[in-house]
Amino acid sequence: MLRAILITAFTLGVLAWALPTVGFTSLATLIIASIVLTILYSLVRPVLKLLFLPINIITLGLFSGIINIFLLWLATYLVPGFHIQEMIVFGTQLSQFWSLVFVSILLGFVHSIISKIL
Repeated sequence: MLRAILITAFTLGVLAWALPTVGFTSLATLIIASIVLTILYSLVRPVLKLLFLPINIITLGLFSGIINIFLLWLATYLVPGFHIQEMIVFGTQLSQFWSLVFVSILLGFVHSIISKIL
């Protein structure tokens, strides 16, 4: 579990460095956000996937992305000082939902790269 927390913290740090709309107020907030995200992804996500299995089957697995976006939003709600603001990508203003979609995709991509390196 400690390895997962460290990888998540490093991933969130990289995203906060690369994207100006993802931010933390302090290093403690980054650590707390990584702990909360790791707990949500390891404990809550399997339960939600089981509960929404029929919807996930109907959508051919695309509903898993909605679950990930919801958990990321929940982490921003639970951890004060961790925020993901609306962003502009390729000249298009994204709403809060689409910003979370974009950050969730990047989070999964960077997390998988860092997991393979470490």
